[in-house]
Amino acid sequence: MFIDANIFTYILTGHPIYGRSCQELLETVENGNIEAFISPLVIDEVSYILMVQTARKTANSLEGKYIKQAMLGAWQDCLAPVGEFHSYLDLLISVGSLKVLGLDYSISRIALECAKEFRLLPRDALHVACCKAYGIKEMATNDRDFERVSFLRLWKP
Repeated sequence: MFIDANIFTYILTGHPIYGRSCQELLETVENGNIEAFISPLVIDEVSYILMVQTARKTANSLEGKYIKQAMLGAWQDCLAPVGEFHSYLDLLISVGSLKVLGLDYSISRIALECAKEFRLLPRDALHVACCKAYGIKEMATNDRDFERVSFLRLWKP
């Protein structure tokens, strides 16, 4: 099962509606009952969201340029939750229940075809291309855009 970034962010940001069910899913992964996959793009998305969330706590404005300034001004604080996220990924990887899939140019070519076929934005198309290239048929996500992907069975929180 490919795990989309929103599954991790719901847990790490304490989402009041979706956090618990996502936590239960990842506990199933942690226990080795589900083999899970992510790509470096998922790590990037979650890391950025965690940094922005931390910066917003210190910024007086929600505008992008002020968030970036706040992020740079509180760099170590913004990186702290990213480090915690990586520690969690290390745990999942060490027990063998999570694999980080490699991305290369051939996957980007598949992504272009997926973008055309399923009307997906580039990052979502890359997630789908990973699934296609690695033979993954399930995805955990709360992103409705993936409902257009005919070969994926979706798990939603």
